[in-house]
Amino acid sequence: MFVDAAAIIAILSDEDEAERCSDAVVKAAERFTSAIAVWEAAVALARPDKFAISVDDSTRLVTTFLEQRDISVRDLPNPSASVSLSLGAAMRFRSGSNRLNLADCFHYACARHYGVPMLSTADEFRFTDLETVP
Repeated sequence: MFVDAAAIIAILSDEDEAERCSDAVVKAAERFTSAIAVWEAAVALARPDKFAISVDDSTRLVTTFLEQRDISVRDLPNPSASVSLSLGAAMRFRSGSNRLNLADCFHYACARHYGVPMLSTADEFRFTDLETVP
């Protein structure tokens, strides 16, 4: 299962979907994320409307969270696959009200490349061809 930044943020900041995401992490046989998701979560959690801490502190928080839950950080697919999959996602899923942003397109690329479902709080992924974790 690919754990996207929104799920990490939800759990760490006790958002509405924190329990659902936490349960999914515990139940998953395999769980991983990407460097882009780690970056996105650390930067978001440092914001004033979240924890209002330094990015250094939020990075340590995210890293500790990942280690404690045995969520590995995997490489992006090889450059050719990353370009193809992320641009394909952009072309197919960047229009309408539930569109994927730049980071989402790379999260999509990872989940698609590794053939795993997506754990997110974002509805955007439910409108793609990825399997999403309920």
